[in-house]
Amino acid sequence: MRRALLSVTDKTGLEAFARRLKACGFDLVASGGTARVLSAAGLEVTPVEKITRNAEAFDGRMKTISFEIESAILFDRDRHRVEAETLGVIPIDLVACNLYPFADVVRRPDFTIEEAVEQIDVGGPTMLRAAAKNHACVTVVMDPADYDTVASEVEQRGNTRPETRRRLAALAFARLSAYDALIASTLGEGVRSLPLREGMPLRYGENPHQRGTFLEPLDAPTDPLALTNFTQAQGKTLSYNNLLDADAVLFALCLIGGDGPAACIVKHTNPCGAARADSLDDAFARAWAGDPIAAFGGIVGVNRPVDGALAERMLEDKRFFEILLAPSMDTAAREIFATRKNLRVLLNPALDNPHLVPAWEYRSVRGAMLAQMTDDHQLDVEFVTEVRPDPRQVSDLLLAWQICRASRSNAVTLVRDGMLVGNGVGQQDRLTSCRIAVEKAGPRARGAVAASDAFFPFPDGPEALARAGVAAIIQPGGSVRDSETFALCNQYGVAMATTRGVRCFRH
Repeated sequence: MRRALLSVTDKTGLEAFARRLKACGFDLVASGGTARVLSAAGLEVTPVEKITRNAEAFDGRMKTISFEIESAILFDRDRHRVEAETLGVIPIDLVACNLYPFADVVRRPDFTIEEAVEQIDVGGPTMLRAAAKNHACVTVVMDPADYDTVASEVEQRGNTRPETRRRLAALAFARLSAYDALIASTLGEGVRSLPLREGMPLRYGENPHQRGTFLEPLDAPTDPLALTNFTQAQGKTLSYNNLLDADAVLFALCLIGGDGPAACIVKHTNPCGAARADSLDDAFARAWAGDPIAAFGGIVGVNRPVDGALAERMLEDKRFFEILLAPSMDTAAREIFATRKNLRVLLNPALDNPHLVPAWEYRSVRGAMLAQMTDDHQLDVEFVTEVRPDPRQVSDLLLAWQICRASRSNAVTLVRDGMLVGNGVGQQDRLTSCRIAVEKAGPRARGAVAASDAFFPFPDGPEALARAGVAAIIQPGGSVRDSETFALCNQYGVAMATTRGVRCFRH
């Protein structure tokens, strides 16, 4: 007789999995709520208490921790067989277990430590560690997504493959590590851990001579726009640089795409085209027209479904871009994009409503990691000049600021009529960023508005913008020379607003 121990918080796929095990001759052992669910489904189940000979106690804190259960999982089927028989220990050959939802509790903004402590699982990790340690003999499965693999191998072979048991054991230890790390960082000030696992394969890093890999945090908060939640509808395998640029597109769309159709084009992690409009067709056309030279070979993101007509327009005039991110596409668009076999198309319905998810962001430095929370600051604007912007200019100023937030420092962004017309990024001085933005915009700078991701240390940057015809500027303020900058704007009749000292650097 073979035994499977089922003790799961997440009941997804449980009944079907249990039925397949039962059909393969497994005796089902289950604890608490798992036993009740299976019994209600008409399956014969042996309660854990019948094996431990002790009822649940202390509000369920004691259920499965016992000599009988842990011995049945842990003993070596060759070396300890006689001893197990002498002790009357009947082996448990499969353990399906997932943990109390500690992460779900601590992600709530109003959780208490007392609530969190009650969701620290003890019995589950004990069974999982025992099964993972003894994976030569026992199959351990935590994720319902693995139920079909396990059941199929048992049906076809009578047991799981040794390599499957080893993989699932490694995954169990990784998940337990992430679980414990989250508990430690919740309870202990200054304690932080980042358990990772390898995800999608990468051909190489930024350059072909560099190795690269995609690592997923095991305790990351649920994010509908996580890159792993996109379906790749066509195209080559994504590269290291593709993923960096795709992430930059998502960040930009979260900033500009919440109120209507929007399109953004990124090149080397910086927006080179961005627009909001009444239709997605118009938004894309205006985004591409913002800087068609830079847009060539870039990454395109849109926040509305793509139809066949737009797909044709995207590819006309020999336009070329590496990746399209969209909520969905219709059959006609799918057929049109298929003519460009190297074009990667990534789909995720959550792009219909892109928004930031507060989370820790990580970057490596030599010998350490830097971490910061997502920049989700709510803008607070103060007008500081005699000239005030009109409503259209205010709308453009707010859009320019959001595009600036998605650009690399030093960044100066020019917007006109809901469209990015010039972006000066990544410079060591702000004056050069102003000059690049003006040069990119050309005649479109006249009547445009500008945003700067940090204050102007001298009035020379605003003067370069004003001479080009920029009508309004938004910047953090806070320089010792602010009064000179404000006076210069008054002299040129340029409206200026500050964000009350809040900057939006992205290095």
